[in-house]
Amino acid sequence: MASIEQVKAALGQAADQGTINAQQIRTAIEATDQTLARLRAVGAGTNHPLVAEAIARTEQSRQRLVEATALLQSSAQAARNYLNAL
Repeated sequence: MASIEQVKAALGQAADQGTINAQQIRTAIEATDQTLARLRAVGAGTNHPLVAEAIARTEQSRQRLVEATALLQSSAQAARNYLNAL
């Protein structure tokens, strides 16, 4: 069985990793925003359904990245809260 100090260390590491992962996803969100800008620029003045589909799917992926960031932040905070409770 792990000691309380080992549990605290593992919780701290997990919280830190969650924060790092959330930052990496924020970077992916920024790149996705650039992709959206390019798609919108290319698609300006056209009503082609494939361009609209590409934009819609990219917007959907961006939203899911935002959701993933929020979940990771919540997870890291829960781990820190438990760490502080120990």
